[in-house]
Amino acid sequence: MKNLLTLLVILFSSIAYGQINYQYFLKAEVESDLDYLAEKVSAIHPIMLDQEKSNWWQNQVAELKSSLPDSLTKNDCYLLFSRLIANIEDGHTGIQIPFDQRKEYSQSGGLSFPFLVSIEDGSLFIDYYLGNDSTLFEGGEEILQINGEDVKDMISEMESLFGDASSHIRQNQVAYYFRFLTWIVYGWEANYDMLITDRSHPLKRVQVDGISSTEFLKSVKRSSSKKYQQFDLTIDESKSTALMKIKFFGDLDEFCTFADTSFSLIGKQNIQNLIIDVRENGGGRSVVVDSLMNYLTDQSYAQYQLIETRISRDLLEYYKTKYPETYEQIKSTPIDSLQLLPVQIKLPPPKNNRFKGNLYVLTDKGTYSAAATFAGVIKEWGLGALIGEETGGTIEYYGDYWMHQTPVMNLSFYISPKKFTQFGGVDVNKGVKPDYELNDKSDMILKFTFDLISNI
Repeated sequence: MKNLLTLLVILFSSIAYGQINYQYFLKAEVESDLDYLAEKVSAIHPIMLDQEKSNWWQNQVAELKSSLPDSLTKNDCYLLFSRLIANIEDGHTGIQIPFDQRKEYSQSGGLSFPFLVSIEDGSLFIDYYLGNDSTLFEGGEEILQINGEDVKDMISEMESLFGDASSHIRQNQVAYYFRFLTWIVYGWEANYDMLITDRSHPLKRVQVDGISSTEFLKSVKRSSSKKYQQFDLTIDESKSTALMKIKFFGDLDEFCTFADTSFSLIGKQNIQNLIIDVRENGGGRSVVVDSLMNYLTDQSYAQYQLIETRISRDLLEYYKTKYPETYEQIKSTPIDSLQLLPVQIKLPPPKNNRFKGNLYVLTDKGTYSAAATFAGVIKEWGLGALIGEETGGTIEYYGDYWMHQTPVMNLSFYISPKKFTQFGGVDVNKGVKPDYELNDKSDMILKFTFDLISNI
């Protein structure tokens, strides 16, 4: 297994997890959980219907089992199991981070990495310093080393815990969970010796202390940055242009409130140009995408060309209580067959504040899952112009996972039972290509869009 030895060395030579006496599980208990995980993946995921892929999976599991030590903590198993399942390269199948372990550590006074960060092309940058004196760092400084470890090597190591086929999407995950990962992978807590570079210093070595969860929460509230807001709207009346940024199609109620207020304001000010920015939008729920579409068109549409569901005993048992109507449709379908489910055609309901002007949708390598599906719908039905980079989310992908839990350690994990084919392209392994394709250096995508609008 790729880099397994490296991970085992890190696990069993450097991680202490502060003063918490975490429970250790015997090898037989770990094997029991691993067997449970492996069996569920084999039984549920559509990719495992391919015999070659199934054999590969069984070999991966056997190789990991043969290397297990006599005992492991839940955190140790998260790292090992995550790397195993990430090799499937499905961003919607994986191990959930064991936040219960992190919570126990934090409540005991444990400290952690004091920065919010971003990753660009494998390089790590400071977004915001969470310590007491926020003026110590301006933001934008590149971190080259932490506690003697080369950051690029760290990012590569952390990437292996996430299953997305796109390196850009994996690096987004690493950046989002970086504070957690420095703790669980390297065991770092109180002290951080860093080599950084910024505008005034080619190289500078700095030492910073870790922060507590209480300090973290205070600092996050203090930050006024819009970068971490899910939704944002700005209007330039002089250009009759609105810019709507959507970072995640997640919370339906919050989005509906935001959308209704925003489109009412856009209509009231008679705005003629709407830019919807779904760059670095990691996806979310298809029902939230439908909620947005209600404000953009009155014509019928579908989000997907094709939805194939692998029928398994687990899925039937889950659907029987969760989706009884669908269960009745599929209950007689043979186990281990791919069932074509009817694609839902959506007809948006009447809306007084529906937008009827010029629509522009901005995409990039971070436009993923439901956000890429949204871009595909806009392209397929000719509802607006796509501007930017090819989406990170591909035309064909697995999804619609549900949660499972191992019987001994209660590690939560999720598995995709469906394969989706969305609109927006013919190469199923590629993303949605924009109408105007350009990279996003120095925010060129947004600048180009405003220039395009001004020349109408």
